[in-house]
Amino acid sequence: MINLTGYTEPQGVSTKNASTGSFSWAPLALALGIAFLPGCAKKTACLVEQDAANLSCSPTKLFSLPKRSDKSLTVTAMAYTARSVGKSGKAGKALPRAANGDLLTPDVSAIAVSPDLIAEHGLSLDKTVRIAGLEGEYKVMDLMSPRHSKTIDIYFGNDHAAALQWGKRTLTLSWE
Repeated sequence: MINLTGYTEPQGVSTKNASTGSFSWAPLALALGIAFLPGCAKKTACLVEQDAANLSCSPTKLFSLPKRSDKSLTVTAMAYTARSVGKSGKAGKALPRAANGDLLTPDVSAIAVSPDLIAEHGLSLDKTVRIAGLEGEYKVMDLMSPRHSKTIDIYFGNDHAAALQWGKRTLTLSWE
């Protein structure tokens, strides 16, 4: 028979059961790092992960994508602008610089976080986060004063009026 796929079966490994000529999952299961569960009523369809804590006969559980391990936290959210850090951000004036060293331009999506979020909750400078209720992703670029706890500051660029209107809110922050 001519092989048009370019696939060749490795020596000594066959996906067909020699005695019946039917398809066998064993070589595929071994290649994927899984094994058959001995004593299962549906031996050919009962693949399980080798971790004994995760035994399952369900192919949907076996071949499903792993769940994302997102972390989330409810925080107090305030706002800040270039004006509130002592710089106007207007042409001819110096732009403020974040704790990570980047310039805070008016169009950047940045947040400042309280030190406890870094020390105790696994956030770090340059980490990308999502804020419930707001579109897009925000980058952790700045640090707040240690007097704040479970708090973020959302950077509003030069829009001081919008920052004042934002006020102080409670929302959920999530990251990977």
